[in-house]
Amino acid sequence: MSDLFMHIGKFVVQPEKHDDFVALMREYEGSVRQDGLSHSNVVEDEETSNTFLHVTFWNTRDDWVAIEKTDAHQKMHTARTAMLAEEMQHDFLCGKVHV
Repeated sequence: MSDLFMHIGKFVVQPEKHDDFVALMREYEGSVRQDGLSHSNVVEDEETSNTFLHVTFWNTRDDWVAIEKTDAHQKMHTARTAMLAEEMQHDFLCGKVHV
């Protein structure tokens, strides 16, 4: 059994930016090396329009903290923030996952 660190961010996206948000997240996840990332998912809420959760699983909390500081991640944050209808709920949920 191993432990992972999980982080979930919640995003409410401007309706006209829905597709752009999905494209940005796919492009970022597919092109940027994220050391310590076990896996991640962008989940769209079925009941609340334009609401997403970005669920990431990391080897350690320190791995997540390190990625947050990189230029590529900050650039993605800037682009993503411009698409939001509400401020991101950062650290919406985070904690240790026992798998």
